[in-house]
Amino acid sequence: MNYERTSARLKALGHPTRLRILCLLQKEGSCVQELEQKLDLRQSNVSQHLRILRDLDLVRVERTGQTVCYSLNTPLVCPLLDTLESNDPDGITVVPEGESS
Repeated sequence: MNYERTSARLKALGHPTRLRILCLLQKEGSCVQELEQKLDLRQSNVSQHLRILRDLDLVRVERTGQTVCYSLNTPLVCPLLDTLESNDPDGITVVPEGESS
Protein backbone atom coordinates (compact mmCIF):
# COMPACT_ATOMS: atom_id res chain seq x y z
CA MET A 1 0.00 0.00 0.00
CA ASN A 2 1.21 3.48 -0.82
CA TYR A 3 0.50 5.19 2.50
CA GLU A 4 1.19 8.71 1.25
CA ARG A 5 -1.25 8.39 -1.66
CA THR A 6 -3.88 6.65 0.46
CA SER A 7 -3.58 9.37 3.08
CA ALA A 8 -3.96 12.07 0.41
CA ARG A 9 -7.08 10.36 -0.96
CA LEU A 10 -8.65 10.12 2.49
CA LYS A 11 -7.79 13.76 3.15
CA ALA A 12 -9.49 14.74 -0.12
CA LEU A 13 -12.62 12.87 0.97
CA GLY A 14 -12.58 14.86 4.21
CA HIS A 15 -13.63 18.05 2.43
CA PRO A 16 -17.43 18.42 2.31
CA THR A 17 -17.53 19.83 -1.22
CA ARG A 18 -15.39 17.05 -2.65
CA LEU A 19 -17.48 14.45 -0.88
CA ARG A 20 -20.64 16.05 -2.31
CA ILE A 21 -19.11 15.97 -5.81
CA LEU A 22 -18.28 12.28 -5.48
CA CYS A 23 -21.81 11.50 -4.27
CA LEU A 24 -23.29 13.29 -7.27
CA LEU A 25 -20.95 11.47 -9.64
CA GLN A 26 -21.87 8.15 -8.05
CA LYS A 27 -25.38 8.58 -9.45
CA GLU A 28 -24.21 9.64 -12.92
CA GLY A 29 -21.32 11.31 -14.67
CA SER A 30 -21.62 15.08 -14.96
CA CYS A 31 -20.06 17.97 -16.79
CA VAL A 32 -18.55 20.86 -14.86
CA GLN A 33 -21.51 23.12 -15.68
CA GLU A 34 -24.00 20.56 -14.32
CA LEU A 35 -22.02 20.16 -11.10
CA GLU A 36 -21.80 23.94 -10.78
CA GLN A 37 -25.60 24.20 -10.92
CA LYS A 38 -26.30 21.22 -8.64
CA LEU A 39 -23.84 22.42 -6.00
CA ASP A 40 -24.63 26.13 -6.39
CA LEU A 41 -20.92 26.92 -6.62
CA ARG A 42 -18.82 28.96 -9.04
CA GLN A 43 -17.18 27.13 -11.92
CA SER A 44 -13.70 27.95 -10.66
CA ASN A 45 -14.47 26.43 -7.25
CA VAL A 46 -15.92 23.25 -8.75
CA SER A 47 -12.98 22.92 -11.15
CA GLN A 48 -10.48 23.35 -8.32
CA HIS A 49 -12.06 20.50 -6.34
CA LEU A 50 -12.31 18.31 -9.45
CA ARG A 51 -8.60 18.84 -10.17
CA ILE A 52 -7.71 17.51 -6.72
CA LEU A 53 -9.98 14.49 -7.21
CA ARG A 54 -8.56 13.87 -10.69
CA ASP A 55 -4.94 14.16 -9.53
CA LEU A 56 -5.66 11.46 -6.93
CA ASP A 57 -7.36 9.17 -9.51
CA LEU A 58 -10.69 9.40 -7.71
CA VAL A 59 -12.47 10.65 -10.84
CA ARG A 60 -12.02 10.18 -14.58
CA VAL A 61 -12.24 12.97 -17.10
CA GLU A 62 -13.60 12.95 -20.65
CA ARG A 63 -13.24 15.93 -22.96
CA THR A 64 -15.48 16.57 -25.93
CA GLY A 65 -14.54 19.85 -27.57
CA GLN A 66 -14.69 22.42 -24.78
CA THR A 67 -16.99 20.31 -22.62
CA VAL A 68 -15.31 18.50 -19.73
CA CYS A 69 -17.25 15.71 -18.04
CA TYR A 70 -16.32 13.66 -15.00
CA SER A 71 -17.22 10.22 -13.69
CA LEU A 72 -16.10 8.18 -10.72
CA ASN A 73 -13.14 5.88 -10.79
CA THR A 74 -15.75 3.25 -9.95
CA PRO A 75 -13.64 0.36 -8.63
CA LEU A 76 -11.89 2.67 -6.19
CA VAL A 77 -14.57 5.09 -5.00
CA CYS A 78 -17.97 3.37 -5.10
CA PRO A 79 -17.27 0.75 -2.42
CA LEU A 80 -15.93 3.46 -0.13
CA LEU A 81 -18.96 5.74 -0.63
CA ASP A 82 -21.29 2.79 -0.11
CA THR A 83 -19.55 1.98 3.17
CA LEU A 84 -19.74 5.59 4.36
CA GLU A 85 -23.41 5.82 3.47
CA SER A 86 -24.33 2.50 5.10
CA ASN A 87 -22.71 3.61 8.36
CA ASP A 88 -24.40 7.02 8.46
CA PRO A 89 -27.91 6.89 9.98
CA ASP A 90 -28.90 10.02 8.04
CA GLY A 91 -27.36 8.82 4.78
CA ILE A 92 -25.30 11.08 2.54
CA THR A 93 -27.40 13.96 1.26
CA VAL A 94 -26.22 16.48 -1.29
CA VAL A 95 -27.46 19.97 -0.49
CA PRO A 96 -26.40 23.29 -2.07
CA GLU A 97 -23.43 25.04 -0.45
CA GLY A 98 -24.43 27.13 2.55
CA GLU A 99 -27.65 25.23 3.28
CA SER A 100 -27.91 22.74 6.08
CA SER A 101 -29.46 19.30 5.64
